[in-house]
Amino acid sequence: MFETLITQDEVNSRVYHSHGISGAYRGKLLEPAEAMALLTYCTGFTGRNVLDVGVGTGRTASYLSPLARRYVCIDYSAEMVEYIRATLPGTEVHLADMRDLTAWDAAAFDFILATNNVLDAVSHDGRLKTLGEAHRVLSTDGLLLFSSHNRRYRMAQSGPSLEYSRNPASQAIHLVKYAQRLVNYLRIRGQRRFEEEYAILNDIGHDYRLLHYYIDRDVQLRQLAAAGFRLLDVFDSEGRRLRSGDDDTSSPSLMYVAARA
Repeated sequence: MFETLITQDEVNSRVYHSHGISGAYRGKLLEPAEAMALLTYCTGFTGRNVLDVGVGTGRTASYLSPLARRYVCIDYSAEMVEYIRATLPGTEVHLADMRDLTAWDAAAFDFILATNNVLDAVSHDGRLKTLGEAHRVLSTDGLLLFSSHNRRYRMAQSGPSLEYSRNPASQAIHLVKYAQRLVNYLRIRGQRRFEEEYAILNDIGHDYRLLHYYIDRDVQLRQLAAAGFRLLDVFDSEGRRLRSGDDDTSSPSLMYVAARA
């Protein structure tokens, strides 16, 4: 039932490169934090060169592409890239890894968007490489908007829970789903890590089949500064702007806005 130790990248790659993965990303609406961050910093991408990282099935493309001077999107899942090519013809999409953006010159973009906690899908070293590459390809004072799992979230370390329903058929479905999630959770729970600056946890994403990077605001601020960024704003899951000292324990993830220093 339990797996031998494998890396976070191996665990996550197995899911993101699986057949049919695009079916899990067919949503069209922006999350509240995404909407507020994009509205607040719309001048950063309107009429500018935009890179959309981890574009999936193009949920954010429909918002950014019409307003950008040049819109480029990337994903490291071949199925996602093929989906974009089939459903959004004319969109410049590339099969690429965010940890290696050498296909683009320095200062090629004015705005980078990385939602759905995509930075959290890679290891600590991979995350730092991604931030370094983002800094390199951003123009002076270019903006980086990204979301990340919140280590201070009160339920961050929770496992699967059983939902209850008075309807017997619905309850049977809940039981099956709970059993699937519990097996997944137990299978990779041993790969969880708790470091001073971050944690690697398996959570409800893809029914506990993934290992995600969790970080708090204070450490993220230092991490961005070390990569050459200046933090401008943080939004909670409801789209509220957070100030220093504000409680963020109810937010599973946070949206960060940083400028290239």
